[in-house]
Amino acid sequence: MKNIFGLILFLLFLTTIAYSHGGKDHKKEKAVKQDTLTIVGRNTIAINGISKSLYKKEIKPEELKEEPEKLNISEEMFEHLHNKLVHFPVALGVFAFFLTLFNFKGKKFDSAILISVLIALLFSIGAFITGKNQSGPFMGTGKEWIVELHQNFGIAVLINYFIWTIFLVIEKLKKYAWMIGCVLFVLLLVTGFLGGVIAH
Repeated sequence: MKNIFGLILFLLFLTTIAYSHGGKDHKKEKAVKQDTLTIVGRNTIAINGISKSLYKKEIKPEELKEEPEKLNISEEMFEHLHNKLVHFPVALGVFAFFLTLFNFKGKKFDSAILISVLIALLFSIGAFITGKNQSGPFMGTGKEWIVELHQNFGIAVLINYFIWTIFLVIEKLKKYAWMIGCVLFVLLLVTGFLGGVIAH
């Protein structure tokens, strides 16, 4: 029964990851600018302010290619920090959750679960702070309510990591720690989904 429950949760997790991008292409879309025509009588005499005879110059396909993106690591390191940090609490939380499922048969992974949850707690604090700093551009837009909902779920994840840590440390509560892990797993799925909607 436990294996079936674990398999269902794992499939739910994979489905959420697969569809979190909404089927959208992540390549930057180029805005297509319409040509401005100058017409005298029935004849076009200029296109975008350039004489029609000069405008007909043939454009080679290689001139239309977009320049490759240049990667400047020193600039990119601290830009959009939330997007970089958020992967750690998600991955570590999911890892700790699955270790918890495997831990029912022998308690071999207690220390690995605790370490994963503690590191995830630290990263989730960083992810929350940096996420708060990145929310400004969404205020007053159609995505504002999604950002606020994502933020509220992020707070719930942070609190849940703290509670899970307490349950893993206090001996009397250890036997209930798996329940906190299950709640956190669901919170991570919802929070990650909302984050994907905002980013894409």
